[in-house]
Amino acid sequence: MEPLGINFGLSIFELIPLILLIGFPVISLMDLAKKKLGSTPLAVWVLIICAVPLLGSLAYWIIRPAPEKT
Repeated sequence: MEPLGINFGLSIFELIPLILLIGFPVISLMDLAKKKLGSTPLAVWVLIICAVPLLGSLAYWIIRPAPEKT
């Protein structure tokens, strides 16, 4: 497909940052929704993950907040 100006090898490498910037935060938010956190810690984590997607998601997976005991 090179004569048409489509280079599939390069497009895969262009998609990797997009997958990291969208997929990693979405997975983090889905995992966060499963945890039983209070409203304040939940809101803070959502804001961190949405404001700084890659670093916020990475921080979430490193810290791994424990669910609150009831």
